[in-house]
This record gives sequence, C-alpha cells and structure tokens, in this order.
Amino acid sequence: MSDSVKQLEQALSNQPKNPLRHHQVTEYQDEASRLNDIVQAPAYVTGVDRGAARRKSLQINSVLEQQIAKPLQGAEKDRVAKLAHEVMHEVIRPALLPREDMRRNPAGAVGRFLKEENSRPVKQAVQQWKRAMLAVEQGNPDPDLANIERFRPEKIHDTGGVSTFMAGAQIAGNFAMTPQAKENWPLGEPTATTAIGEVKKREMSEAQKAGLAKAQAARAAKRNAKEQVG
Repeated sequence: MSDSVKQLEQALSNQPKNPLRHHQVTEYQDEASRLNDIVQAPAYVTGVDRGAARRKSLQINSVLEQQIAKPLQGAEKDRVAKLAHEVMHEVIRPALLPREDMRRNPAGAVGRFLKEENSRPVKQAVQQWKRAMLAVEQGNPDPDLANIERFRPEKIHDTGGVSTFMAGAQIAGNFAMTPQAKENWPLGEPTATTAIGEVKKREMSEAQKAGLAKAQAARAAKRNAKEQVG
C-alpha cells in the first residue's frame, strides 16, 4: 500500500468502512418513514403489525446511523480531498486499462488487468478513494460520484479523435480516417455508396470496363428473351 493510500485511510479513520450511496440513503429513509407511519397509525387502523414495523424501523435507523458518510469540514475536508486526488492520479488511474482494451480485449489485456487494475493494492486504493469521495461530497446525489470509470483513459484521445483499430483483438473494431485524411480526401467526405464507389470505377482498366459492358448487355438480352417468351 502506497504512502498516499495509507494517509488517506488514516484520515478516514472515523468514517464507515462501506458508506451508503445517496440513492441507498434515500431508499432507507423512505422505508423508515413508511414504517414510522404504521407505528403511529391510529388505534382504529387494524391489520397492521406495529411491533414488527417498529423493530424494522429501529434496524434501518441503526444502519443509517452507522453507514452514512460523516460530513467533513474545513482543513480536514481539504486534506482528504487532496489525498483522494493524489491516490486517483498516482495509484489508481495509471493502473486502469484503456477503455478500448476493456471493450475489445487485445492480447495481454486480461493479464495486465489481473496484475495491475485487479491487484490487491489497487483495489485497496479504490476502496479508500470511494470512501473519501462520499465523505468530501456527502449528500451529493450524483450516481457516478464514486465511480472510477470516469477516470479510465481512452486511446482515442491519442489518435486525433479516431477510433483505434486492433488487428489482434477479440473485437478488432473498424478502421477510421483521421481528420487530416478527411480534409485531404480528393472526393470530399467518403461514403460507401458514392465516393468510394467512384474511386473503384476510376481504377477499372479499359478491359474491365469492356467486360462489364458485355456482361450488362448479355443480362439485358437474356431479360428481353424471357419477356418475349412470356
């Protein structure tokens, strides 16, 4: 475990080990409110188990008390935020496989994932970073607040905005032109039915053109013969 991860873990010593996400807190609070309404229902309301509702409500309130991230203030909040930033950019992000590798699975991707991203030190760093984010921004409803996928690198940024082609990958992907190639394309924006087809026509030799014309004439003659018979 790196020094920054150890320092972050120490700074979060008074925080729950597995803090609840915002949507979980909301769901627990709504259920506790529903159960409380049952407990406080008037005596003439029958068919409800007030005792069971009270016990369940106490259990939920205990979970909320123990597992909601405690808000940070002042210098303590700044220190935790700084350490979380260091852990993400010095420990976690360098170990994350690029998004393209995760999707297309080129040779060696699984081994690297197991050795780096899925290793115990990185998983410990991820756990502490998530705890820190939920404490620093306690009450933030963003469902991706503690999602490391927001920081996963992309190879597409290194290729001028063009999707990479991986010939040896399980999913090779599609070849794409760079913006510079598109600008210099002599026929304008290429499409499968226009520009590229026009290039193929230009590349045909005279003999190929003659053969194509002969084949078209033969098809036309055959079609006319069928029509006459019919």
